Amino acid sequence: MKSLFSTTSISEPRPAPASTLPHLANLTSGRLLAGNAIWNLIGTCSPILIAVVCLPVLKHALGTDRLGVITLAWVFIGYFGLFDFGLSRALTKLVAEKLGQRQLHEIPALVWTSLCIMAALGLVGAILTFALSPWLVQRFVKVPTALQRETLYAFYWLSLSIPLVVIPAGLRGVLEALQRFRLATAIRVPMGVFTYLGPVCVLPFSRSLVPIMAALVLGRAAACIAHLWACLHSMSELRHDFRFSS
Repeated sequence: MKSLFSTTSISEPRPAPASTLPHLANLTSGRLLAGNAIWNLIGTCSPILIAVVCLPVLKHALGTDRLGVITLAWVFIGYFGLFDFGLSRALTKLVAEKLGQRQLHEIPALVWTSLCIMAALGLVGAILTFALSPWLVQRFVKVPTALQRETLYAFYWLSLSIPLVVIPAGLRGVLEALQRFRLATAIRVPMGVFTYLGPVCVLPFSRSLVPIMAALVLGRAAACIAHLWACLHSMSELRHDFRFSS
């Protein structure tokens, strides 16, 4: 008599047939790879053009000291991606391998597990940065005394952005594995532009570092949501199979 516990879950799922994966058919074509390189170049250069216009405006409105703090925040945000410890690159490689092997059933667990780990690492980084902010402001940044309190609260806001930098790195890795560079660039360009344009938009309301930093964090949150939507839109398996690797 057949056991009730003898289910098909113990057998290896069959790879999805190529006919059901039309979006995987040309992932290695030369034309696609060339297009991806162009979209990467656009995503990198566009924010630089905006920075050339915005930086003189910020310097005139905020002064050298406040602009220096904002510049340091931009540098910190750029380095916050290190808190993923290479997981985003590893995720790109693993997802691409699963796609090449037509093993889509294994991708959701791989993606959600990696993102949870990256979120935890980002949270640890946020807590550490929050705790170290008084020391960073007083000993490392060495801002004028009159700006120390303002800079401290700005750094508190800055610490909140760490998970919002780490998580999108993993999501962008999934998009790159899917060769969705155009979609990734469509998110990257507005995010890069807002990095410089956001502080300018705050100037009519305040010249304080705190709302400027808050605006940058909110921009990162919007970018994180956009990356998540892009991944769910590009790969329906992620929407229908929310599970974790054991």
